[in-house]
Amino acid sequence: METLLSRWLEGLDAALTLDEGSVSEARERVRAVGRAQGLPEPEVERMAIVASELARNQLAHAHGGAVAVLPVMRRGVPGVEVIAADKGPGIADPTTALSGQVSTTGSLGAGLSSVVRQADEVDFDVRWGEGTCVRARKYATPPPYRSEVGLLGRPYPGERLSGDHALWIWSEEALVAGVVDGLGHGPEAREAADRAMELMRERPHLAPEQMMAHCDAGLRGTRGAALSVVRLERRSGALSQACVGNVATLVCRPGQVDAMSCSPGALGIPRQWTRAARGESWLRPGELLVMHTDGLSTRTTVEDAVLLRRHPLVVAHHLMGRFSKNHDDALVLVVRAG
Repeated sequence: METLLSRWLEGLDAALTLDEGSVSEARERVRAVGRAQGLPEPEVERMAIVASELARNQLAHAHGGAVAVLPVMRRGVPGVEVIAADKGPGIADPTTALSGQVSTTGSLGAGLSSVVRQADEVDFDVRWGEGTCVRARKYATPPPYRSEVGLLGRPYPGERLSGDHALWIWSEEALVAGVVDGLGHGPEAREAADRAMELMRERPHLAPEQMMAHCDAGLRGTRGAALSVVRLERRSGALSQACVGNVATLVCRPGQVDAMSCSPGALGIPRQWTRAARGESWLRPGELLVMHTDGLSTRTTVEDAVLLRRHPLVVAHHLMGRFSKNHDDALVLVVRAG
């Protein structure tokens, strides 16, 4: 079973964070890529600060951290992305970390408020007990709207690994995201969840309902899993979804939450489902897409206008704290896209 760190860094030229020299190296790599992409010098230096903060955070609080830098493009505008991943304990208090307050525990998260301020967009994948991956982006000209993801997950109390898993894939045209709940909990549930995510990475172009059939076939021989998959068109905001099992998909607006449908059953187990529920909706500026496993209550909701404006990771932390159950794995993924 591969680690999250190896998956987060797969295919990337990542440099290990070993000492203060590693921090300097991360800054210089950002400068080289940023200048090659034609970013204005002030923007390059802002991302050099981001790289420094992320690398120092790993050095102080994480284990096995590494940083990668790569060129990106959004709607024809060039940019640079810094990816910092580790196998530490995860950000213990994301809300405090992103607000810039000092954590009383001294845990992973120092400097993250600066990262969010300096970058145009920041995605967070935080797995308590397993590690953290931060992806920060800066473009030559600021995007008209921030497109960001926040994910927070934890295992069943007493377990080392969670059977709840998720991924998202940005492209120029769309965001594809999936949340999976391997049946039960522990290593066998994680094995099924890992396999589902691997199947999604193999064919991210499939329509959500086609992904259900692909994953059902590929999960045979595992414990089985519940799965929700969405595709969000970045320009129009059109949202399509398919779901089998007990995974919730919500579109959250001020004062209103619309739940998308999900068919009963489980993928990978013969005769456990007949047809995936399909849904269509829209995600507009100021709205959030929330996907969560049944480790969170069916009452999970985001209607408060102030909370809707917070970073997706802060929203995920709020939902985990308010609605998660203490007798199951739990995972929530929050998307703001534009």
